[in-house]
Amino acid sequence: MKKYRNPLRRSILIGCGAFIVLLCVTLSALGFVTYYLGMIEKYQTYIGDALELALTEIDGDDLKTCIETGEKSAAFQHAQDYLDRLKESNDFTFVCIVKPLNLNESDNMMDVMAGVTQAEREENEEFYSVTLGGLTGENYSPDVAGYYLDRMSGGDYVSYYRNRTTFGYMYTGLVPVLDSSGEAVAILAADLNMDEIIQTLFRYILILLIEIIILAALFLSALYRWIDRRVIHPMTKLEQAANGFVESSHGQEDPEALTLRNPDIHTGDELESLSDALITMSHDMKRFMKNLLKISAEKERIGAELNVATQIQADMLPRIFPAFPERSEFDLYATMSPAKEVGGDFYDFFLIDEDHLALVMADVSGKGVPAALFMVIAKTLLKNRAQAAGTDLHPGKILADVNNRLCEGNEAELFVTVWLGILTISTGELISASAGHEYPAVYRKGEGFALVKDRHGPPLATFEGLRYREDEIKLNHGDALFIYTDGVTEATNGDQELFGEERMVNALNVYAEKTPDEIIRGTRHDIDAFVKDAPQFDDITMLCLRFQ
Repeated sequence: MKKYRNPLRRSILIGCGAFIVLLCVTLSALGFVTYYLGMIEKYQTYIGDALELALTEIDGDDLKTCIETGEKSAAFQHAQDYLDRLKESNDFTFVCIVKPLNLNESDNMMDVMAGVTQAEREENEEFYSVTLGGLTGENYSPDVAGYYLDRMSGGDYVSYYRNRTTFGYMYTGLVPVLDSSGEAVAILAADLNMDEIIQTLFRYILILLIEIIILAALFLSALYRWIDRRVIHPMTKLEQAANGFVESSHGQEDPEALTLRNPDIHTGDELESLSDALITMSHDMKRFMKNLLKISAEKERIGAELNVATQIQADMLPRIFPAFPERSEFDLYATMSPAKEVGGDFYDFFLIDEDHLALVMADVSGKGVPAALFMVIAKTLLKNRAQAAGTDLHPGKILADVNNRLCEGNEAELFVTVWLGILTISTGELISASAGHEYPAVYRKGEGFALVKDRHGPPLATFEGLRYREDEIKLNHGDALFIYTDGVTEATNGDQELFGEERMVNALNVYAEKTPDEIIRGTRHDIDAFVKDAPQFDDITMLCLRFQ
C-alpha cells in the first residue's frame, strides 16, 4: 500500500499550531492597537486640559508687548509662575511658550518662557530656564518649525504630533496664544515623554502574548486529544481494516479467503456509518466474486457451445472447392463470414439431377443463435423441397411451399430473404425467384458485371399463401453470376458510409476476368479496405458461378 508522507495526525497538529500562532499574532496586534489608541486618547485629553487651563493665566496682549520690547511685565511673571506650578504638578517633560520665526536649520524659534520645577532650579537653573527673546539654535528641525508656523495661522484648538528627540519619544500638544484681536503671538507647547508609555505598552503586549500562548497550548492539547480520540484513532482503525482487506484480495480467487477485520467503531457519527458501509462492502464483494465466478463458468460453457455451434453451422455449408470437380461446364465458389459467433446468412448449391444445378442465397432476420437455428430449418426445407421437385423445377413454387412450412409455429416471428435459382447446365438457362432478396449481378463477356433487377416477393415466413414470380436469365460461355446478402452492400466504415451497390459492382468489374474464388476474395479485400477498423455489424455472404 502507498505510504503517505503527511500523516493525518501531523497535518492536524501543524494546522492547529498554525491556527494558534495566527490567533496569537492577531490578538496581540489588536491588543497593541487598542491599548495604544486608548493611551494616546488619554494623554491627548491630559495635555489638552492642561494647555486650555494654562491659556486662562496668560495675557496675550501683554505677552505680545513683552516679546516686542524684550521686557518682562507683572503679567509675564504671573504666567511664568503658573507654568512653573503646571510643570511641578504634572509629568510634562517641557512646558514652554515659543515663537516660530522661519524654516532655517537653526535659530528658527524664539524662546519666550518655560516652566521649571524646584528640583530643576536646584540642579541647574541656567540649563532649564530660557531667556526672553533668546534663539533656540538647532533644538528644532525645519519640519518641526514648519509645524509650529502652521499653528500660528490656525485656529485656537489644541493639535498634537509625535517626534523623537534627544530627550526621547515625545508627544507634543500645541495651542496658539492669541491677543485681543485674535492674532497668534506665540505657541504654548507641552511635551510628554512617551518612552515609559511605550515600555508599559510592550509589557502589556508581552503579558497578553504569554497568556494567549498558555491558553492556546491548553486549548490545542485538549483539541488534539479530542480529535485523536474521535477522529484520528477511528480513521486509523478504518485504514488498517481497509488495507488488510485489500492485501487479502490481491491475486485471490477464493471469495471466502477475503477477510475484513471489524474496525469496531462506536462513535455514533459519520465514521461509524463509514465503518458499517465498509463491512457491508466487503460482504457485497464476496457475493459479487461468487456470482462472477458462476457467470464466468457459465460464459465459458456458452462460449464452448457457441464454438461448437459455429463449427456445426460452417459444416452445414458447402466448403469443399472445387465443389464438382468432375463437371467442367461451370465453376463456382462461396464464402460466409458471420458477424457474431453464429450467423443467419447461408448459401447452398446442389445438383437436383445431372442437368440441373440449384443455387441458394438467403439472409435470416436477426443475429446470433435464434437466426442460426432458423437458418438451419430454412436451409433444410429449401434443399429437401428442391430435390423432391422431380421434373417440376419451378423456383417460385418451391419458395411458396417452403414459406407455408416456415409460417407454421413461427412464434419468434423471424423471416428470411431468399434468392433461389435453378440452372439448366446443358442450355445455360437460369430460372430464379426472389423472396425479398438482393438483386443478383450478372457478368456478360465484353460488358462487365451489372445488376439484374428481378421481381421480388415478400420474405419467407411473413404470412401463408404467398406466390412468387419467376425470372429467366440466359448464361452464355464465359458469363458469370454473383449473388450475395446485404452484409456486402451495407458494410459501413467509421464515417457511417455504406459500401453500396455501386462500389460492389466496380469491385466485381476489377476482378471480372478472374476465377470465382478470385472474384470473391478480391471483392472482400475491397470491402475490408473500405471498412478499415470499423466493426462488422452484419454477416457477409457471397457466391459466384462462372458458366463455361
